[in-house]
Amino acid sequence: MKRSVLSGLAGVAIFAMLALAMDEKEYSKKMKAAGDHMGALRKSFQASSLPDVARHAKAMAEALEGTDGFWIEMKRQDALNWSKEGLVAVKELVQAAEAGHADQAKGAMSKLGGSCKSCHDVHREKLADGTYRIKAQ
Repeated sequence: MKRSVLSGLAGVAIFAMLALAMDEKEYSKKMKAAGDHMGALRKSFQASSLPDVARHAKAMAEALEGTDGFWIEMKRQDALNWSKEGLVAVKELVQAAEAGHADQAKGAMSKLGGSCKSCHDVHREKLADGTYRIKAQ
């Protein structure tokens, strides 16, 4: 009896993990949103508007939420690490901007940009039509 209950729970856990995994199309949609907010963040910094920085950083955090599941499914540890680092950096950016700490916000923005660039350099390729896709492993 215990064994069948444990097996059932394990099956539910595996199903839940698979249900949480996203496909490349959904991942690309999230990355497009993140890219749009990255551009808006740069403009907000240029305008010295920390309230706008905080607003776009929050939206970017929402876009990045769950992307780690994609990289777990793809079995790419480096990208998973960069995904996690980016999410930590964008949350630091939100906190710094909301607190009015421009220098801390700039530091967090630099970390965020670094994690994005690292992953893009390794795992993203530009297609002839100008769109991007995840490089085959």
